[in-house]
Amino acid sequence: MSEMNRREFLLKSLISLAGMTMISCEDSPEEKEDSPGKLKSNQPPKSIIIIGAGLSGLVAGFELKQAGHEVIILEARDRVGGRVLTVKDPFSEGLFAEAGAVRIPHDHDLTLGYADYFGLKVDSFYPQDGYYVNYFENTRSLLPAEEFLEGRPWEGSVKHKEYSKILGGTDQLPKAFFDSLIEDVHFSNDVLFIDQTQDDIVVKVSDGTEYTCDYIICTVPLPVLNMIEFSPPLSNEKMDASNGGYYYAPSTRVFIQFKNRFWENDGLNGWGYTDWPEEIWQPSWNRDGTKGILLSYLRYEQATDIDLLPENDRIENVINRWENVFPGAQSNIDTGLSLSWMEENWSRGAWASPSEEQNELYSSHIGKTEGRVYFAGEHTTEYHGWMQGALQSGIRAAEGVHYGDNFGQLV
Repeated sequence: MSEMNRREFLLKSLISLAGMTMISCEDSPEEKEDSPGKLKSNQPPKSIIIIGAGLSGLVAGFELKQAGHEVIILEARDRVGGRVLTVKDPFSEGLFAEAGAVRIPHDHDLTLGYADYFGLKVDSFYPQDGYYVNYFENTRSLLPAEEFLEGRPWEGSVKHKEYSKILGGTDQLPKAFFDSLIEDVHFSNDVLFIDQTQDDIVVKVSDGTEYTCDYIICTVPLPVLNMIEFSPPLSNEKMDASNGGYYYAPSTRVFIQFKNRFWENDGLNGWGYTDWPEEIWQPSWNRDGTKGILLSYLRYEQATDIDLLPENDRIENVINRWENVFPGAQSNIDTGLSLSWMEENWSRGAWASPSEEQNELYSSHIGKTEGRVYFAGEHTTEYHGWMQGALQSGIRAAEGVHYGDNFGQLV
């Protein structure tokens, strides 16, 4: 991608972020404008426990702490980010790939706004040159970049050319929040019980520790919510949704590192679609080095099918099909792995994907505040599956705690 094209892309992607003043990634912290979710006015300090250190929990914790509140974030995993996960092991030559959220549409002002606020650089998600591959009905066809970029990954989405990514890995965004919350995030602390029948809310975690606080922001995905006991119990609608009444999308990615980027010999950029169906990405397309990574992005039925296979069989399944898409794949394989979000114990799905009936039944309930417990996460917004939804919901919950009067509840 030429320097001029890069500038044009960034300009189109970032110039208008819902009225925010954009700042150079090289500005010092003292010169920065307010963060996109900055909480205005001074309020009495409150103690808040946030359950989950994904983007919604991190942004809520960041903004509340900046506003002078006391924050503790309890995270069941040993890392921040939730379903933002940049995979680096077992790849070599500094290569990495994204197992979770990565694409940023040009109009997702909060995602782009926080990336800019933290000085993170963004660039086009898709390559601007080389041929893309379409493999349908046993026939391979090649599309020039300019034609592909005018298309869309699915009906109703923005064009390929209007997606960007965070350079260096999407995990830089949750880590940027974490830098201000290092002392406040407690890892490997899965919550078992929340009791708000007393003056203070009591939170019990798996190692026996008890915490007390004024408010809670619960950001766990719905399929995990039923692992926490609430007193008094949550609404019937929330529990019905948590107990399988609100679908989450199966999604699995299979990553294969190759000894060299052999596809480039044919002028290919390593990206394309097949009628399995799957998306094929090359996350190493703008990285230095000899080796390269291709990944198979599978959703719904295809993800469920491949999840039935052992790890080695998943890789073999993909590489056997890719031999028709990228001839030479089998002889150049270096290493591989897969990640299924359905198999992740603290996610149990990739994103909220309700049917129309489920959405009608539960959408007005799953984000509602109950007592002094606020709820956040992409599932509580219209941005299912997007970082924008996680950020929006976390800010909304933080506003509710900060300003009071049920400001942040979904109605």
